[in-house]
Amino acid sequence: MRLVPLVAILLCGCYVNVPLSTTPDPGSRVHVLLTDQGSVDLAQYLGRNIGSVDGRLLSGSDSTLTLSVAQVTSRSGDENYWKGETVNLPRHSVATVQGRKLTFWRSGLVGSALVGGLAIIVGSGIIGNSGGRTTTPPPTTK
Repeated sequence: MRLVPLVAILLCGCYVNVPLSTTPDPGSRVHVLLTDQGSVDLAQYLGRNIGSVDGRLLSGSDSTLTLSVAQVTSRSGDENYWKGETVNLPRHSVATVQGRKLTFWRSGLVGSALVGGLAIIVGSGIIGNSGGRTTTPPPTTK
């Protein structure tokens, strides 16, 4: 049971956002960067000075992206979490659409660091075999 948290961390992986050249499939997680004018135009729906929108793509056309919004981030970095509300983003308001991509080297680096740290902790006796000491029973006399 002690390995369950470690396995869960290793399975998470590290992701980065990369620009997409085509509209992703519906259901894909996307990170949409807004143009300056798009931020102004969508202020009544998203909030003032919003720079990016994160969520799941519900549909995409040549003129509109429809998202189930999970989070909006202001240009100053403030994040506001949403509960999946649907928002239509006109394409002229969108600067870039990005998708999540698993980075194997970052995931491997984090995983190696965790495994190495755990090996050091176990090897030093902090956890594991009673502090690294073994007890021997007293000698018996006959």
